This record gives sequence, C-alpha cells and structure tokens, in this order.
Amino acid sequence: MRPTDRNLVDRLASEYVLGTLRGRARRRFERWRASSPLVEERCTFWEDRLVHLAKGVTPVAPPAHVWQGIRTRVGFVQQRRSSALRNYAVAASILLVVVLGSLTFWRSAGVRPTQLATIAPASGVPAWRVEIFGKSARLTVRAGTLPPKAADRDYELWALPTGGSPVSLGLLPGTGVAQHSLTAAQLQALTNATQLAVSVEPTGGSTTGQPTGPVIIVAPLRAT
Repeated sequence: MRPTDRNLVDRLASEYVLGTLRGRARRRFERWRASSPLVEERCTFWEDRLVHLAKGVTPVAPPAHVWQGIRTRVGFVQQRRSSALRNYAVAASILLVVVLGSLTFWRSAGVRPTQLATIAPASGVPAWRVEIFGKSARLTVRAGTLPPKAADRDYELWALPTGGSPVSLGLLPGTGVAQHSLTAAQLQALTNATQLAVSVEPTGGSTTGQPTGPVIIVAPLRAT
C-alpha cells in the first residue's frame, strides 16, 4: 500500500514527529517514510517546523489552584485521582520536551541536509528526493514514482553550477534509497549550483563526463 492522501499523510507526519503516533501505526509509517518521497517531505516539514519550539523550553510548575480547578471540573474528588491526573500531565509535558529536544540534537549533530531537491516530471509526481549533506560530503537519494525508460538506459543526476558545465552526481536509483560519498569536485559544483538535472544515459551512465542523452528534468536545488 502506498500513501496518496496528502492530508492524511500530513496529519500522520505531525503525530509521528511529535511522538504521539505509537505501536504498529508508527512502524508502518516508518516503512512509508523509507519508500515514499511524499511522506519523507512531510516529515521533514514538521521536523523543521517543530524543532524551533525546543529552543528555550523550560519546565514550568503550574500553580496549585490550576490542579484544584481541573480536579473540580472533571469530578475528581479524591486526592489520589488528582495526583494521577497531575502525573499524566507532567508525563505528557516531558514527552513533548524529549521529542523536541531529540529533534534539536539530531539537527545540530549534522543530520540535517545542507541542500534539498525534489525531482518531479511534468506530471508533478515526485520521482526522487535528493538530500546533500555538505558537512559529511554525502548524498542521499530516495526513489519515488519514476518516469518510464528503456531497459538499456539509466537515469543520471547532474549538478548545474552557475557559469560551469554539468557535473555528474552518479546514477539515480530505481527503487529504495541510495547513498554515496561526494568528491571535492562534486561538492564544489553543488556549492555553486541552484539546479539539478536528470538525463537518460546508456546503462552505467555517461562515459564522456557530460550528458549524452536527453535531459528530461531540471529541478531547483535549495539550501536548508
């Protein structure tokens, strides 16, 4: 099953990032994220949006009258029940802080990509999601719904540096996720690039160092 309802995916992604999506539903969503550019894009959106909330978060003890008011309104007349309610509220607050703190840690630890691109043909359906990790000289590509091609052809990814010739970033995967290290020349080209391109090449890729087949997609490359 592939997630196609954008509103549903967006809601589940927000719950996943906050940590409120649990158990079997969370494990299924993680599988979706590994195989769906749409799910990955919405997860990244919510991570970027929520991580800022962790900055400056400090525990705040509510006044005693707040707990008394809650106990009265919900009908908890026994002190034992009031204590349980307080514990649940504190646990929920701790969960939120932990989740947001984890996002801050991973982002600050260099996991966050320095450049991103979603590559899609004219249909608008994402074919690949490209993430550039400049600090660790690494490129990650997640395959989505690819445009059709001949069996003896491969898709090749190119950086388009401003004022320079295209620089190959390697072959694009047909399924799943592909990762590889970037050379100094590739990193330099990406530093000066605002676009990526996809060409159709013979099996194994171009042998000339430049695109030899048709360039079928040009996509914007943005810094994060």
